Amino acid sequence: MKRKVASRKLKRKCFSCGCNFKKGDVYYIERIVYTDFGEIVGADEYTYCAKCKYKIEEHNRRFERFKPHCKHPIINEVWDYIPGEAIMQPDHNECLICGAWL
Repeated sequence: MKRKVASRKLKRKCFSCGCNFKKGDVYYIERIVYTDFGEIVGADEYTYCAKCKYKIEEHNRRFERFKPHCKHPIINEVWDYIPGEAIMQPDHNECLICGAWL
């Protein structure tokens, strides 16, 4: 995320909480570019206030600490094609919370 300071009142709002930015406020911009087969398909730009950026970073930090202790309560069976055939077979089980292969 890129840190910026508002030089004037902005029409942009925080993507998470919807607060406005007045002159002198710190805000963060995250730009995500989507590609498909090497071509740019589209891009999205998200603007966050300092409070929401902190909340997002703390959520991600806590989730990374939780992953090794996950008990895998919700499991999904993933199916995949047999190589060279048009038939699917069960490939592996995956935890829907932490994403680990079981």
